[in-house]
Amino acid sequence: MIDAFEFLRWAAALFCGVSLFGVGLTVALGLLAPALTGRRPRRLDTPPVSIVIPIKAHEPGFDQAQASIFEQNYPQFDVTITAAEAESEAVAAARQILAAHPQIAASVVRSTACFAASPKVDNLYQAVEDARYDLIATKDSNIELPPDAMRAAIAAMTDDVGLVTAVTEARGATNLPAAIECALMNQSHARVLYAATALGLGFGLGKLMVFRRRDLHRAGGFHAIAHSVGEDSAMAHALERLGLRTVILGTPIFQNLGARKLGDIYQRQLRWAVIRRHNELPAFLIEPFGLSVCTALAAALAAPLAGWSALAGGALALGLWFALETLLALARGWDVSMNAPAIMIARDAMMLGIWLRAWFTKRVVWAAEKYDAHRERGPLSASASPAAHARKRNDT
Repeated sequence: MIDAFEFLRWAAALFCGVSLFGVGLTVALGLLAPALTGRRPRRLDTPPVSIVIPIKAHEPGFDQAQASIFEQNYPQFDVTITAAEAESEAVAAARQILAAHPQIAASVVRSTACFAASPKVDNLYQAVEDARYDLIATKDSNIELPPDAMRAAIAAMTDDVGLVTAVTEARGATNLPAAIECALMNQSHARVLYAATALGLGFGLGKLMVFRRRDLHRAGGFHAIAHSVGEDSAMAHALERLGLRTVILGTPIFQNLGARKLGDIYQRQLRWAVIRRHNELPAFLIEPFGLSVCTALAAALAAPLAGWSALAGGALALGLWFALETLLALARGWDVSMNAPAIMIARDAMMLGIWLRAWFTKRVVWAAEKYDAHRERGPLSASASPAAHARKRNDT
């Protein structure tokens, strides 16, 4: 009879094997993703598109991120920048950017909607409803688009596609917390997302979203996404119920990090973890398999089965994990430094704590304000409807 501790060692060995196989598979698929996504069906026309950018704070890189919209290699589009504030540093900067690109039809408008769990949905609501064109693209204010990003996104909007999103790659970290977030966004999240892209899987990723307004209306309109702070995954699920797929672009968009505070990173990642627990529970359940520290602990526990010490087993697992991540990072041109092994361990230790914490809360922090990440779905009362709370806002 196998005793309980022996069973635990074998379970740990299985966990370690599955985890290392998973990271190896995602790296291999990530390397193959550009070739595989290049074979997808593409539309050849370039219909006009309305680009809506919700803004809040004037953070480092803000001007460059918004200017990238006006540098798109796309024949016809207009731009609406929307903010809840009538006047702010971000609004003033947005006006200056628009004034520097008079060749593009663009405006800065004020949003007064107040009906959704997400302040971003409130900010988007009227601008999307008022947009000139049915084809809509939304972009977060901290995202820089390569010149061909819009052309690639619209090309992916075939008849069976309801939502096009993109993987965000981080760059420009200037302190240790930013380096941790950079490794999290690239070697961790982007690695898995590129693997999903290679397999033809799609997820709502809110940094860039392209969709048809008529499809959103058919799916229930803003009511279908108002219940969740994770409006991106909520939209993907709503459109999926219409039989429309979500597609992730094979080419990245970018976020320049600069300097970061560890507390801000923790709160941001906790918010997204809580959203995943509510909106993507199967994926959330297996997240510990994607954390190097969990695999190292499992390897340390299982090591005596192979006649190794716990220290040797854990170190070997961490070394193999780091080698696989670094292979993909070098292939994609991501930042890798001498501190990378320590950064990987700190990143995954933090994410393990966040994963555990996400089971016990739905309160999240966004822009220094606390929100419930999820509301029970159901009909909105008359007083809570978009029409009741979102009067037409005036151009600012």
